[in-house]
Amino acid sequence: MKIKRVISICLVLTMLFSFTAFAADPDSVAGSAYTPDYDTETPVIIVHGMSQNNTYLVDEEGNWVPDETGYVTGWPLEIDVMPLLKRALPNMLASIVTRSDVGLTQAMFEGTYNALSLIEKDNDGKYINNIVTPCYEMPMSELPEAVKAEYYNFLPIQELSEIVGEDDVYYFGYDSLGDVMYETEKLHHYIHDVVLPKSPNGQVKLCHISLGGTIAVNYLEMYPEDYEIIKKMVFVIPAIDGSDIIGDLYTGNLSVFYDDDTLYEELLVTLLGDTYLAYLLNMVLRILPDDVLKSALSGLANGLVEVAAVRTTMLWALCPDAYYEDAKAMWLEDRDELSGILEDVEYFMNARANFEENLNELRETGCEVFDIACYDVNLFPLCKNYKTKNADRVIHAASPSMGATFADLGTTLGDDYKAAGTYCDNPEHNHLSPDGVVDATTGLLPCTTWYFKAQAHEQLPQNDVALTLAIRVMADNNMKDVYSNPAFPQFNEGRLTANALGNIKAWKEADKSGISTENIAAVEAAVAKVEALYANTIVDQAAWNAADAELEQALVNAGVIADESPTAIENVFTVILKYLNKTVNILFKHF
Repeated sequence: MKIKRVISICLVLTMLFSFTAFAADPDSVAGSAYTPDYDTETPVIIVHGMSQNNTYLVDEEGNWVPDETGYVTGWPLEIDVMPLLKRALPNMLASIVTRSDVGLTQAMFEGTYNALSLIEKDNDGKYINNIVTPCYEMPMSELPEAVKAEYYNFLPIQELSEIVGEDDVYYFGYDSLGDVMYETEKLHHYIHDVVLPKSPNGQVKLCHISLGGTIAVNYLEMYPEDYEIIKKMVFVIPAIDGSDIIGDLYTGNLSVFYDDDTLYEELLVTLLGDTYLAYLLNMVLRILPDDVLKSALSGLANGLVEVAAVRTTMLWALCPDAYYEDAKAMWLEDRDELSGILEDVEYFMNARANFEENLNELRETGCEVFDIACYDVNLFPLCKNYKTKNADRVIHAASPSMGATFADLGTTLGDDYKAAGTYCDNPEHNHLSPDGVVDATTGLLPCTTWYFKAQAHEQLPQNDVALTLAIRVMADNNMKDVYSNPAFPQFNEGRLTANALGNIKAWKEADKSGISTENIAAVEAAVAKVEALYANTIVDQAAWNAADAELEQALVNAGVIADESPTAIENVFTVILKYLNKTVNILFKHF
């Protein structure tokens, strides 16, 4: 049995979104006209996020190695779980019988290490296996159709291509588990040798997404002579200060080691959903003694770090400053064989320390810099502070916002809170969010950073407003700051449009001959609600979610789509097991 997926604690799920739209008009809102001025001369380079470019195992002839689902990929990770289970099962059974750790921790370490062996690196950070990363040195217009479709599936930026032309859109492919120094150098080559020769004005625009933000941090440090050629630099949920999840992984501070409620009640529910299976598995976990289970999980985490993270400088670039010294002491110091890795990681950390200064120098050349951030979502439950730290599920909110101040989850900064004014003290500007959660003045770019509330990081491509905003900021010369276009206020709410748009498409393509007049009317009314909300770029998330649910139910009633909600029996079973799981957990706490 193989599970082909990105390991959840290594940041982000593959961003898949098939873009289907009916026209909204983001150039006018509430009667206020806005006129864009599109730049169709300067090429745009997309520096994607994690999991938005595959890497492949190749044979001796340089051909991609096939498997039963396509090709063997180094990224996304392809994990054969059966050897891991076979390695650990005897030790697990022995540990259950003896109520002690009978080699289980070591078995979990070795099993995890072996399961991830495809991406193992040597002490110079080079893959032991022959893993390659496609990076096509050509614009979108010249890509093979299959590759182009794959990239548009990763990032639905078709509107950008329509505005500026596919000849001026480039997708820079890099290895999410690669060497941050090498990938930075590769970007430098890509800009100078691939894109600039085709640029009419001798400049480029860079769009750094998520993990791609770490490459921007390093690039500004390594190549200050390039500042003059960058016309715009646009950040989209960038991991400027990494992610607390990676910091907790490197330092062994994952929540499962400290919080029994997380381990035995919440983690599997997050992974599997609010289902009876999640609660049943939670109770199964309790069969093992608590200390044995946590030791085994520690072995799994250490195996993951040792094979996948210690020698991967791109992941070290995701270790936040607050964690770095402890993480370095645990994994890199006093290991002479890793001195080259440590040197590169130290260089990157210094680049991060210089990021503000470098960014200011970049802006002094006339380069316009913009940012899009999300907030008010819990970090993934493996993170120690996920219950309180303001985040977008994958990255703590201070990282993509470049230092903005956030209240803890479920709280506000307070009625008496005054903006710090660190980077903007203009009395005519108000950079406090209407919900009282964000003080954007402490972020490096208070006048050119937009915020989306309750928007998960990995689902951003499903937020049509954020996507359109990112595209307009890249392409429109008149988008100067958060006040430029009233259709895109600085503080907005998140929404996910893929489900509703897919349902509208299904309705338009459906055979309506056998559907009752009553059901047709109900669906049409629901479609009208969704379309009206979709046309408004100022989001009311609650209204959108309600309209989305109403449309789905109307289509189920009309027989156009299947009802995929749990059955009544499944709901009852889930409630019972949820109660039993909580009861078992309470009993184990007291006995």
